[in-house]
Amino acid sequence: MLLNLEIRSQLRDLFEKELENEVKVKLFTQAIGCDTCPTAEELLREVESLSSDKLKLELYSPVIDKAVAETYKIERVPTLVIEGDKDYGIRYIGLPAGLEFSTLINSIIQVSKRKPRLSDRTIEILQTIDTPMEIMVFVTTSCGYCPSAAMTAINFAIASDYISAFIVDAGENMDLAELYQVVGVPKIVINRGLVEFVGAQPENAFLGYLISAYEKLKKQSKD
Repeated sequence: MLLNLEIRSQLRDLFEKELENEVKVKLFTQAIGCDTCPTAEELLREVESLSSDKLKLELYSPVIDKAVAETYKIERVPTLVIEGDKDYGIRYIGLPAGLEFSTLINSIIQVSKRKPRLSDRTIEILQTIDTPMEIMVFVTTSCGYCPSAAMTAINFAIASDYISAFIVDAGENMDLAELYQVVGVPKIVINRGLVEFVGAQPENAFLGYLISAYEKLKKQSKD
């Protein structure tokens, strides 16, 4: 048992109060060559058992379930897809342990509500976006500011069909962390480096960086 009795009790109460609609968590995992996959599976099974049937865990192997992995564009394990009645483009790449456990729980709750936790103005602006935007948030399990940055990206993804949120454990995906020169977390990389910034920014500031990337994309497509 990974979760102690106190945490299990708190989670059961939280899910009872907050979960509104069914959420599916698809875990892409493999038995060989993935140290954290068994722990991810065990953790998610425990979380599922506390959700009074509102949370459904589905397990997939990218090797065996190739078609599913291709549909969800899975390139690494473990990867979690958190979806409601549609795929919001939310991916967690790595094991959501330590302080990142809160990102897992809060994203499940937010997806169950089928609406983002954002100001009306932010939602209005996000809904003007009409080209694919990928927000990659590099996190570590010991970073106190990372869950906030991760949840902002996840809420943006819930708000817009054009936005996807990839929460990436920097320690487990060191090649990606190196590629994007991650020296501090949270580090946010929009559209593979079009715009980058570090730190858990307030909603308005985060939105500003995203719109800046969007305008750059629009300009590039015209040139």
